[in-house]
Amino acid sequence: MKKLVMYITALFTALAVLPAAAQDISVYADSSFQPALGELVPLFSERTGFGVQLTLAPSSILSVQIREGAVPDLFFPAGESFMKQVMEKGLVDVALKRNVLSLPAPEPADPEAPADPQYTSAAVLNEAPHRLQAMAFLEFLVSDEARAVFARQGFGLP
Repeated sequence: MKKLVMYITALFTALAVLPAAAQDISVYADSSFQPALGELVPLFSERTGFGVQLTLAPSSILSVQIREGAVPDLFFPAGESFMKQVMEKGLVDVALKRNVLSLPAPEPADPEAPADPQYTSAAVLNEAPHRLQAMAFLEFLVSDEARAVFARQGFGLP
């Protein structure tokens, strides 16, 4: 029993001295979200102590990278079609997918028919190395504070 206590103590000590980068989450996000995420990432890091390594690029490029083996913790594309491409490969934890923003409605073929709302979502990937931190970031993206930042940057809210 004494050895077990010593082992657990050593493990916690080792975890406490790991560099902060070990807790950084990797977020692949569409570059159109850069202004809002530029405000949100420092707020999230300040509140949680988790760093965020943000990779910004067009959703089409990020989707291909993920489908070819890149494993970010969280994917935040600019359109649901890119999320579906990653989901079809079984790479997204669908229980950890949230609608974050609403997209402008396309012109309906029938002006009398109500348009279905379209959303863009963010999701934690199945193989996310920093799953708990990614879950916290995902919930932060749909918080009232984040919604206010997205609205201030001109994004629509669900």
